[in-house]
Amino acid sequence: MEKNSFFKTKEGGLTLAFIVIMIAFAIMLFGLYTGTTAACAVGFVIMIAAMFYSPVKVFILTPKHK
Repeated sequence: MEKNSFFKTKEGGLTLAFIVIMIAFAIMLFGLYTGTTAACAVGFVIMIAAMFYSPVKVFILTPKHK
């Protein structure tokens, strides 16, 4: 069995996406606190990108054919 880095596995990718979503949430809260819509928009875009990371990787970039 080949030993992979944790972040190269599906579980590691989901963990990384979760961490990025939490950082994006903090950026959005900071934007709401300071009243800047740009920070909210940046946090929202980062959150959407992190949410689509795993499905795009699994189903589009590296699909497994049966």
